[in-house]
Amino acid sequence: MKIFGISVFIFLLATSNLLLMDILLGFRLSDALLHLLNPFWVMSSAEYVMLAGLFFIVIGQQVFLIIKEKE
Repeated sequence: MKIFGISVFIFLLATSNLLLMDILLGFRLSDALLHLLNPFWVMSSAEYVMLAGLFFIVIGQQVFLIIKEKE
């Protein structure tokens, strides 16, 4: 029960931290709540490129390992 309570407490602290950062950046409370529901709505194009690059690196590494094992 203590672990569950601590987990809920950390979750609430993290959520309030995210809300506070959005509000301090100048977003309205309704927009800040929407950002909590879907954080991909606030990503810039550079962040999408970084996300795609990370995805391709992970997938490429797995393909490389499969090809190397067949040899």
